[in-house]
Amino acid sequence: MKITTFFAALCFLICFTGLAFAKSELVMEKKVLNYAQMGIGDQACMELIIIKKGRNVTDMRDEHCAYSEGKFNVTLSGPPGTTITFYGRDGFRKGNGFLTIKKKDDQMLWLWDLTDFPSGQWHTSEANDRSGAFEAFYNASPIFEQSVSSIKWGNNGS
Repeated sequence: MKITTFFAALCFLICFTGLAFAKSELVMEKKVLNYAQMGIGDQACMELIIIKKGRNVTDMRDEHCAYSEGKFNVTLSGPPGTTITFYGRDGFRKGNGFLTIKKKDDQMLWLWDLTDFPSGQWHTSEANDRSGAFEAFYNASPIFEQSVSSIKWGNNGS
C-alpha cells in the first residue's frame, strides 16, 4: 500500500511540476508583404525571433529581421494569464499604437494578423483547431503590424 501511495505522489509531482514550469515564449516571424515588389538585393527574412518570458525587448532593431520589409505573425506559449504587449514605438511607448494579448488557456496561441481586432476595446477569441483562447486590446495606428518596435511581458497596455 505504501509503494502505491509513493508512486501516486511521485506521478503527481512529476505531472504538476511539468505543468507549473511549462515554458512561456513568444516566437515571431516576419512575412514579406509582396514578393513581386522585392528588388535586387532585397531578401525575405527566414529567421525566427524567439523571446523567452521575462525578456522585454526595448528596441526591435537589435533583433533578427529588424530592417526587413513585412509584417509579423506570432505564436505565444505559456499557461493561462500569460500576457504580452507589442508597441509600435521603441521604449514601450504607445505613440504608434499597441496590442496587449492575454492567454486564456494552455494551448499555443497563433496570430497571423496583429491588427485584426477592434480598436479601443477588449476582444475575446475562443479556442479553435488552429489556436488557443485569448483576449486582446488593440489601440490602432497606421501600419502598426509593420512597425512593432518593442515588446513587454505582463499587462502593460490598456
